[in-house]
Order: sequence, then structure tokens, then C-alpha cells
Amino acid sequence: MDRAYDVIVVGARCAGSALATVLADAGARVLLLDRDPLPSDTVSTHLLFPDAVALLDELGALDRLAGAHELPWLQFGWRVHGHEVGGAFTPVGGFDLATCVRRNVLDAALLDGAIAAGAEVRSDCAAVGLIGAGTDEDPVRGVVLADGARLAAGRVVGADGRTSLVARSLRLAAQQRRRGEMAFLLGYWRGLPGHGWCRIDTHEHAALMSAPCEDGIHLLSLAGPPGLTRGSAAVRRARYLEGLRQFPAVLNQRLLEGAEQISPVVAVPETMMRGFRRRAAGPGWALVGDAGAVTHPATAQGIGDALAQARHVGRALAAGCELDGFQAWRDARSAGHDAWSFEMARFGNARAAAVFAGLAADPGAGAEFLDVLTKRRRPTAVLHRSRLVRWEAARAYEDGVRTLAALVTNPAGDLRTTVVPACPRWTARDLLAHLAGVATDVVRGAYFTDAVRAWADETVAARRESWTAEQVASRADVGVTDLVAEIERQGAELVADLRRGTGHAAGAPEWLHSAPVADLAVHLDDLREALGVEMEPDSPLTRFGFRVYRDWLGLRLEQTGRAPLLLTDGNGRWQMGGAGEPGAVLRASRHELFRIVTGRRARTDLRNRSWCGDPEPYLELIAPYPLAEPAGAAGRTTTGDLAGAATVQTGAGRTNRGEDR
Repeated sequence: MDRAYDVIVVGARCAGSALATVLADAGARVLLLDRDPLPSDTVSTHLLFPDAVALLDELGALDRLAGAHELPWLQFGWRVHGHEVGGAFTPVGGFDLATCVRRNVLDAALLDGAIAAGAEVRSDCAAVGLIGAGTDEDPVRGVVLADGARLAAGRVVGADGRTSLVARSLRLAAQQRRRGEMAFLLGYWRGLPGHGWCRIDTHEHAALMSAPCEDGIHLLSLAGPPGLTRGSAAVRRARYLEGLRQFPAVLNQRLLEGAEQISPVVAVPETMMRGFRRRAAGPGWALVGDAGAVTHPATAQGIGDALAQARHVGRALAAGCELDGFQAWRDARSAGHDAWSFEMARFGNARAAAVFAGLAADPGAGAEFLDVLTKRRRPTAVLHRSRLVRWEAARAYEDGVRTLAALVTNPAGDLRTTVVPACPRWTARDLLAHLAGVATDVVRGAYFTDAVRAWADETVAARRESWTAEQVASRADVGVTDLVAEIERQGAELVADLRRGTGHAAGAPEWLHSAPVADLAVHLDDLREALGVEMEPDSPLTRFGFRVYRDWLGLRLEQTGRAPLLLTDGNGRWQMGGAGEPGAVLRASRHELFRIVTGRRARTDLRNRSWCGDPEPYLELIAPYPLAEPAGAAGRTTTGDLAGAATVQTGAGRTNRGEDR
């Protein structure tokens, strides 16, 4: 059988047409096949960030689009739990704005470019198999069509999407599977203003993308849990319209009422957006776009990835090169982006709320975040450890101060005389004085920085106690209202510094970003106990504080050479002190474990807990303060403040399950 084509590309949408254009421009004989009549619409985010726009420009498709349509040029904003980051992008190829084009329009422009370059196109023509097994002994040599025709080629490239016929024919397994938790309902509208922005707004259990498209059309895409797309068409439409009303910060309801929905509601179930990666190339074949790797559309990377892969493969084949390095290039280019995209495809993500508050407060970090969307930076280069520690600390502290202020408003008893059982030398008012002192000392750079050594040095511990006592004594005449005002005022500055990386956060050791937050977590529970108020074990502050104290425990165990200690609440398992076999296991509720590792339980009480193994080697180290001695004592004989804590995620503790995020 004579070879009719150099390359047959199965799939003639954005990846396939772009690849055919590159090859045909280089003089290759190219056939584009697609089972669908073209152009036609397909499910897609439509959003093109500047890196994708630059590739369209390189292919000549951007001029073709702009000549036939009015394109929107958009800044981009992403809002999560009320915190928005956005603006224009760092230029890529001279473009600093995004655009948004429906796929039937985009694919038509790319297909026209492939035809103009000399590629042969057969639409409404399905390939049903391959000639050759794709092995060294039997490389792929062409395709078999539905009518039985056999077309020969030197190479077959699958650009035929996540259900790729090429991949199935080669029996390529999907690996590195991932999933989010979003389903989508989307529709097109006319009559909404083109305001120059694409905006995403994410709430606790829903999200909306509002994006102007070409020729005055507007895409409104509603995300929700998997059940969003279930039910009849009428049920889904009602659910969609009701959902649009939940986002007044992004979608003006008065304007929506005056607009016209010009399409049915399109349902995109969660199952359609599960990610995977397949082997990228082999003897006589390759996969580009979603045929080889699917990333969740939450971050709108798909079209840009498809265009970039098409250019890479096209240039390599045009130069007569093999594709041995294509998979490594593909995976290196998206390293970190896949996991990040699927993380952003989840609701109720505590880290996302903290991250977006930080991004919104730090313009430099916000600009870097936009660079992640154009792949100028990797997610880990922007969302790196030091920022995440600061941002999670800021969110937890802000939440804690808000809770504290509510807790002491109209309390059941007199805070000036109510004794705090966990710190029996203090009244509730004294505890507030200490918290005010911590906030003020941190902001002015006067925190007790030797505190990390206090657990092992009695002299340092005594100085720590004196520092804490001075905070209380110096505010002996300050009333509760003024103490709370000081905590709120200095706490707001502390939170701002943590989010921006300024003030004390700019030069402080990393543990100091966490220490005052964990201190607040402990004492807020102390105050709840004193006032007879129910604990909140799942609050951001308590979870953060537990993580800090766990890691501090792990550090002490490592420094003293003790065997690891495993803490468990029956669901989560937290091994502190390294990766070896644990010397003992302590079982309690998660919140009770928090109170234990913060020194809020007496020695005799600890001995009687649910242990597997000998508790004695751990009793001196399980809390960073001396344990209360009297039998039955539930509290402390010292103030028990967290004057210093190990860094969050120091590596001294390993979390196996039950991560507190």
C-alpha cells in the first residue's frame, strides 16, 4: 500500500487543526479527519489566556478571527470567598489580555488556517481503527475508515479528545487519574454589557464564570456539586437560573433580567472532567491535546495546552525528528499545574480561602498568580511554603479574633473575676491582657524569640513566664472593651503583615508566623472552658493550632531521640517524630488530642488515657510546658502560653490521614 500522506491527524478541532497547519506550512502532506461535521460546537471553557492568544497569532488564526468577528479583550479576575485577585497579565508574545471565543468559531478559524496551508480535510468522516499495532515490530502506518477504506501515512496523530479512538486502538491505559468535585451548567446570552473582564466568583458550594465572548455574546457558566446536572432539562434550567442569582458581586441581576438567553442550558457532568495522562508517543503515532492529557477546566488550561503541544509536535515532525522526548516535554511543561487545577476544582477548600485573601492583599503575589495561568510560572513558585504558612496563619488568626470578640460580648459572668481553669492564676480579663500583649509585641517586633528553647531550658522558661506576666501586669488597669480593641487593632496589623509579607513578617523566622496564631487557638479554648461555652474543634484556628503543636511535639521527639509517637482519633493518624516504628499510640478525639499536646491535661489524667505502649517516655515531652501534678487536675500550674512554636509542617511530624486543611 503506497503511503498517501506524511501525517494523518485524527481530530480536526483546535489541537488537530493547529498541528496540521504547522505541518502543511512546512510542506508535509497532511490529512485531517474528524467524525463530526465541522465547524460545530463542543464543551469547552472558551477562555484563551495570553499564551494561547500568542500561539493563535503565530498560526495566523488571530487575524482570521479578528477579521470576521468582534473579539473581546479581557482582564481576568478570580474571587474566592470575597477575596479577588485579577487584572491584566504580564505580556506573552506582546499580549497582556485574554479573550474568549466559542469553540465553533475558534475551531472554524483554525480549520480554515489548516486548509489555507495546504492540509486536506475530511469532516463527518470517522476513523475506526489503525493500521499497525504501534510497536517497534509493527509501527502504526495509517488508519481504517468506517467505510473500510485504508489510508496509509508515515505517522498518525490522535487529536481526538479524551475518548480518543487512536488511544483506544493502541490500548493505552489512562494513568495519574484525578478528579475534582464540580459539575457545570452553562448557557449563552445576548444583551449583557461587554465590560472588559472575565470574572470567576467562588462561594462555598458554587461558582460562576461570567465571560464576554465574540460578537456581543456572553457565556455564563455555573459550577456546583455533581448533583447540579441531574434531572430533566426543565429542572436543570430552573436550577441554572436560580444559581445565577447567587452572585451579585459578578452578575448584576437587573442587567440579567434585561438580557436574552440564546441557547439551551448545556449540562457538563463531573464525570466528563476527570483527568488523566496517557503515553504521549510511540512507533508511528502520537497523541496531542485531551487525547493524551486532560487537566480540569477550572483553570482554563486546555486550549493553550493543546496549541502548545501541536506546535511542538508539528515542528519536530517537520524537522524529521522523532518524538522520543515529547512526553517528557509535555509533562515538564505542565508539572504542578494539573494538581493545582484539580485543587481549584473543589469547594470548601480552606487553603483556597487563605490563599486568595493573601493574593488579594499582596499585589506582587497577585501578578505572579496570573503568570501561573499563562504558564510563565509554576504554581509552587507562587504558592510556596513561606507564603502558605503566612496566609493560612493570617486567615486562622483573623477568624480567631472575630470569634474572640463575639465570645466576650455580653458574657454570662464577670470576666474580671472568672478564673480560667487551664491557667488558674489568670482571670478571663488577664487572659485577654496576655493576648493583647502577644499581638502588640509581635507587631512591634518584641516577641520572645528565645521561646523555642524554653521547653528544654528552665532559665529560658522562667524568662518566658516573666515576659508573659509583664503583658498582664502592664494592662492591669485596662478594661475588657479596651483589651479587645487592642487585640482587634494590633491583630488587623498582624494579619496584614502576614498576608503582604511586610512588617514583622518580612524578617521574622518562619516559626514566628505561626506562634501567635497557635497561642490564640489554645487560649480561645481556655476562655471557652472558663465561660462554659461549647468548643469549636473544626474552626480554622483550632485546626491550625493543632497542626502547629503537633509539629512542635515532633520536633521535641526528634531532638531527644525518642521513638515516634502516633496520635489518632480513629479517622486521622498523625505520626510525630519521624518515620520509624512508633513507640506508642495515643487515641482520643482530635480536639482532646489538641488539648493534650498543649499541656491542658494533668500527668495522672494522661496516664489513664487510651494508650497502646508505654506512655512514660512521652509524658515529659508531650506538651511544651510542665504538666500539672495533682491527681485529677485538669488544668495548668503555669500560664501555659505558646511563646514559640515549631514551624508548620516542619517535617518532624508526618500526617498520614486526616490532614487539617
